[in-house]
Amino acid sequence: MRRSHTTSPGAQSNTPPATLRRLNIRVPGKPNTRTIVGGLLVSAAALAAYLTVSGAGASSQQSVVISRRALVAGERLDSSTLATASVDTRTAELLRTFPSVDALAGSVALAPIGEGELVQRSAVLTGGPTEPTRQFSFPVDRERALNGDLRPGERVDVLATYGSGSDATTTVLARDANVIRATDAKSGSLGSSGKLIVTLALTSPDQLLEAVHAAQVASITVVRSTLAGETVGTRSAVTGPLARSAAGR
Repeated sequence: MRRSHTTSPGAQSNTPPATLRRLNIRVPGKPNTRTIVGGLLVSAAALAAYLTVSGAGASSQQSVVISRRALVAGERLDSSTLATASVDTRTAELLRTFPSVDALAGSVALAPIGEGELVQRSAVLTGGPTEPTRQFSFPVDRERALNGDLRPGERVDVLATYGSGSDATTTVLARDANVIRATDAKSGSLGSSGKLIVTLALTSPDQLLEAVHAAQVASITVVRSTLAGETVGTRSAVTGPLARSAAGR
């Protein structure tokens, strides 16, 4: 006589319930070769930058000039905006920088310079005037201002022509004026108007007065003098023949 096997209410079955679901557990993949190499390159670049600035491991050190804060193009450089740091001599020679803040007396930035950044020779214009200046902006036709090819920190001569034709008179308003900025003049939504807005640093109140008057009634011409050196001239104005004959009457 066969006995029937029954499961008591408290017994557990070895067969997993159908309601249990399989759990999928993702194991993070191993980094590939490209990721590892990229990380090593970043680390190496950071180490090189640290060694460059700190001069660690260098046997011969040299001072270089860095900025104390972020500088904008056209800004004057002095001891309040500059400081020095030490790097190895070979690095200093390769970077073409300056050995002292005094070497940059009277210079201006030709491009933005970040805080703590090395001040390189290509980023500054040296030999500028150290006296206080007045800044003045005026519109000028692009063809009379080197077609807009003006960089902040350059020096220019400014001439004004009064009248037209053979009775015109041209006079020098300023020589070796510093360019603070030169931007395109906008004409509503149509874009450029064919003129530039030039901002100059003028050292003389008389220059400022004459420049303001000329901007209203004369045709202005801007001439680059950055590479002219010391200019010696005997004439500050020229007058056409009709104007000369009228003046002689």
